[in-house]
Amino acid sequence: MAILLTDQAMGEAVVNGGWSITGNGDGSSRGANEVCFTTGDPSATLGITHSSSVYGPGGDFSPALTGSQSLEITLAGFKISLGYDGTVSSSVSLDSQGSASSSAYVGATAAGISTGNGAYDIFGAADLSTEGYLNGKGAVEAFTKGSSNYTVAKIGTQSEVWGDISGESSLKLQGLASNALAGTGGSKNGLHTDSRATSAINGVTSSSTSQITSYASVINNARANVSSSGTGIGGAWDSTFIGTKSRLGNENVSSRVTGELGGYTEANGNLDAGDVSAVLNARASRNPELSVSGGPATYASSYQSSGASRTYSETWANKAIWGSVAKSGRNRMALEWGNISKVASGAISFVPDAGATSFSKVLMDTNFTSQGITRARGNMVLSTFAEVTKNKNAVAGTVIGRQGEGYLAANDDLMTNIATFTGGIIAGQQDLFHFSYVKPIVPEVSTYNIVGRATVNSKPRGSELIIQPYFVSTELDPNIAWSRTEGAYNQSH
Repeated sequence: MAILLTDQAMGEAVVNGGWSITGNGDGSSRGANEVCFTTGDPSATLGITHSSSVYGPGGDFSPALTGSQSLEITLAGFKISLGYDGTVSSSVSLDSQGSASSSAYVGATAAGISTGNGAYDIFGAADLSTEGYLNGKGAVEAFTKGSSNYTVAKIGTQSEVWGDISGESSLKLQGLASNALAGTGGSKNGLHTDSRATSAINGVTSSSTSQITSYASVINNARANVSSSGTGIGGAWDSTFIGTKSRLGNENVSSRVTGELGGYTEANGNLDAGDVSAVLNARASRNPELSVSGGPATYASSYQSSGASRTYSETWANKAIWGSVAKSGRNRMALEWGNISKVASGAISFVPDAGATSFSKVLMDTNFTSQGITRARGNMVLSTFAEVTKNKNAVAGTVIGRQGEGYLAANDDLMTNIATFTGGIIAGQQDLFHFSYVKPIVPEVSTYNIVGRATVNSKPRGSELIIQPYFVSTELDPNIAWSRTEGAYNQSH
C-alpha cells in the first residue's frame, strides 16, 4: 500500500522503487509506506514493518518482507528525501496460555515544519530495530537487515539535516514454562540516528544523535538472545553556517557510531531473573551552547530464587567506534571520539537468594556554557563495577580493553582543553585493562584500572585532574569491587 497526499500547486512528491517480497510456505505479508502533508508542511515516513502476535496457544508466521524504496519531496519551502533497502521478518508461537509479540522495522522519517514569522524546524530519523515480548511457553523471533537514510533542507537557507544507518538486528526469546516472561523491556534493539535544526525568534539550535542498543530481560524459565551491529551516522548544518557543505566535514553538529553489540540471559526456575543491556552512544548539540558526549556501556544482572543450576547473564559491545562534534563561531568546538576493542559484563548466580550485578562504561563528555563568562568543562571516565551477595555461590565480572583510545576537547580562540587515553594501540605500549571481579564463595575480589597513557591539558590557565580510585570489600554485603580512571578539565575566560 502506498499513500501520497499532496497539493500539486505547492510541491512535488516522487516515489522510486517498490516491493520485492519473498517467502516460503503459507502465510501473508504486510508492509506500508506513507507520506502525509499537513498545513502545507511535509512530513514523511518510509519503511517496512513486519509484526507477529498471538494470544493463547497458537502461532503467527508469515513470509519475510524485502523492499527498496526512495522518496523526494519539494514543498512549502522544504526539500525532503529519504529511502530504505532491507529485509524484515518476525514470528511467534505459544504452546500454552499467554501472549507474545515481535516486530522488525527498517525505515526513515523526515519533516520540515514552519513555526511562524519565518521560523522553522527540520528533523530526520533513521531506524533499524527488533523488539518483542513473551508470556508463556513458546518462542519469539525477529530479524532485520538493511539500511535507511534521510535528508531535509530549508530552501533559501544553509539549514540541512541528514542521517544514514546500515546493519542488522536480531531477537530470540524462548519460554520453557507457562509462567515464563521474556522481552526487550519496551526498548528497541537496533540502530538509530536522528538530527535536527531549528531557527526561531529566540535563537538557532541543532543536534545529532547516533546509537546502537541491545536490551533483554527474563523471569522464571526463559531465555533471551539479542544482537545489533552496524553503523549509524548523521549531522546538521543550521542557519549560521557559512561555506560549502561537506558531510562529516563541517557540520555544526554530527555524530557517528559503529559496533557489534549483544547479550544473552537465561533463568531456569521460578522467580529467577536476568537482565542485559549494551549501549553505544554519540550525541552533539548546539542549543545554543555546545555539548558532546559518547561511549559504550554494558550491564548484566542475575538473581536466583530457585534451586536451579544457574541464572546467567552476559552482554558485550565489541569493536566500538564512536564520535561527535559541535561547532559555532569564534572557532569554538566541542569534540569527542574513541574506539575500544571490547566492553563486556557478566553475572551468574548458582544458588537461592544469590544476586550478581556488573557494569562498565566509557564516557567522554564536554560542553561550553556562557553566563557572563565562557566556561569549558570536560570529563572522561573508564569505569567498571561488580557486586555479589555475600557468602553466596555467584560471580560477577566486567572488563574494558585491551586496545582502545579516546579524545576529548573543548577549544576556542582563547583556550584549549584536551583529555586523552590510550592503551595497547602503539607498539610496546601497555594494554588498556579495566576489570572488576567478585566471587564471594572463595572469597575473591579484584579490580584493575590500567591505561597505557592518560593526559589532561588545559591552556592557558585551566584546572586539570586525573584520578584512579578503587574499592574492594569482602566484608560488606554485597561484596564489591570497582575502579575507574577519570580525567577532567575546567577553564573559563
